[in-house]
Amino acid sequence: MSDLENLFDLHSHHFDSKNRAIVQLTELYPKKLPAFFSFGVHPQEIEFDLSRIEETSLKLNETSGFLAIGEIGLDSRFDHFQRQEELYIFQLKLAARLNKPIILHCVNSWDRCRFLHEKYAPENVLIYHGFNKSSITDLVLRYSKSMISIGETVLSNQALRSCVSQIPVDRLFLETDTGRGELIDTYRTVAEIKKLSLHSLIDQLDQNAKRIFNYE
Repeated sequence: MSDLENLFDLHSHHFDSKNRAIVQLTELYPKKLPAFFSFGVHPQEIEFDLSRIEETSLKLNETSGFLAIGEIGLDSRFDHFQRQEELYIFQLKLAARLNKPIILHCVNSWDRCRFLHEKYAPENVLIYHGFNKSSITDLVLRYSKSMISIGETVLSNQALRSCVSQIPVDRLFLETDTGRGELIDTYRTVAEIKKLSLHSLIDQLDQNAKRIFNYE
């Protein structure tokens, strides 16, 4: 397998991804499932049925491609914060029950996201996706169950580029999310920042994925 075939995309909304990607499902149960996927209800969603979320998760869990619960979390930009917490807690408990890593959506709510995770799913890895809050890098890394995933904003966000050097490579993932850039460009930029060869970075993140998601 070549380096490019080994690229791992932690979080993508592109069903046609050329990379090995964890694709975020956008339907309760699509007709065709990607090779690898996550399922979770975003904190922006105010209308949700907890029983249907549970039913769908259990059904998806019968397939080998279901790698993570997410993206789930809290977002202070949206109203109905109490409803967000209800949804987040329910899905944390579900992640604990199914023994799935969690892909976290978190905006200005790190302390609360971490507190609830520690209370309801303390053994599950918590992956802070789309990370661009450089000021809390140390806080996130201090939480031993956390990992950080970075997207294409690292190409242009100088503060984020600076904090990448602080993130141990074994606590790191890269992703495309909804972006339109090529994942390899993000890998090349991060390899340069961390003074690693592209091959070394690809190999390490591949090992991270196998370790966290327990697949070959």
